[in-house]
Amino acid sequence: MSLASSEERRFGEESGKSQRRLNEQLSRLGELHAYRRGYQGKSPGTSGMNAIHWQDYHNFLRRLDSAVQSQQQVVRECEQNAEAHRQRWMVKRQKLESLQRVLDKGRAEDAAYAARLEQKQLDNQPHKARNIFDGTD
Repeated sequence: MSLASSEERRFGEESGKSQRRLNEQLSRLGELHAYRRGYQGKSPGTSGMNAIHWQDYHNFLRRLDSAVQSQQQVVRECEQNAEAHRQRWMVKRQKLESLQRVLDKGRAEDAAYAARLEQKQLDNQPHKARNIFDGTD
């Protein structure tokens, strides 16, 4: 039981780590989106900007879009990884719970058997109990 419990705990920890990594990657994606919106909102007008600066600005936005797409892929992979870890943990947890129920049932049956055996032994010795109480042996 100790081994099964230890494995279940380890699977749970792995699931937690995967979820934390997913949360971190989602946060990074949110930051990239915000950064992209900020730069897109500052879109310079054609006045006062030469063609080279305009081209640099658009190249920068394309690189930023590429970074967002890459981060979206990282998030998808982390989501799949987190789900896989969660599923493995849930299977291990269900097995552990099943094992615990079997062990509990076995213990209850053992206790009931011991109680019946003890009662049977007491029932087979009624004359000795009366002798103890009435002072005769």
